[in-house]
Amino acid sequence: MAGNKACKDAQASPACTELEEESAAQLRRLGDKLNFRQKLLNLITKFFCSGT
Repeated sequence: MAGNKACKDAQASPACTELEEESAAQLRRLGDKLNFRQKLLNLITKFFCSGT
């Protein structure tokens, strides 16, 4: 990715670190949402699809 290379080439500029932190925070939020959805689906499945 071109954005990643630009940040690595820059000598730890504040803009790159800020951008990286914001990207990491967004990815973390996305992961949390997906994890919650999966847990909710598992719970619903457990109630409605009991095999025994």
